[in-house]
Amino acid sequence: MKLWKIIALTSLVLSGSAMAGHPGHTNPPTTTPPAVPQYTSASAEIRIYQAGTSNFADASQTQAYKSLTDIEQRGDRNKSFSNQSGDNSLINVDQFGNDNLSVAAQTANKAAIYVSQSGSGNVSGAAQSYDGGLITVNQNGAGNVAYSNQH
Repeated sequence: MKLWKIIALTSLVLSGSAMAGHPGHTNPPTTTPPAVPQYTSASAEIRIYQAGTSNFADASQTQAYKSLTDIEQRGDRNKSFSNQSGDNSLINVDQFGNDNLSVAAQTANKAAIYVSQSGSGNVSGAAQSYDGGLITVNQNGAGNVAYSNQH
């Protein structure tokens, strides 16, 4: 009986010590993800990751050159909308699942849109205006539709 009391007391002390942390140990600072939309002058980033079904992502970056919008959605019936107006910027959208929608637009010089969709029944729309733009759409699966426009 004394042995069980010692084991129970030792377990309680050890678990309490583990919960309290170590002396001199500080917790790492927490970071807040960037707000969407962003209005800045340079090198802004928006990164969105969503898993599940029927998710919605809407990212907008205004006058932010050399910026990145990176959206990844895993699941079915997800929607992604992204808009940028800053030179040398990138929109990257990866969607895995069925019946997903991606719409991306840029009004900037030397900007790029990359869209990758895996699954069936996905739709991608991409549009750019100004000079030196690049649109790449990669779709794997059946019944997918892609629209692209540069002017």
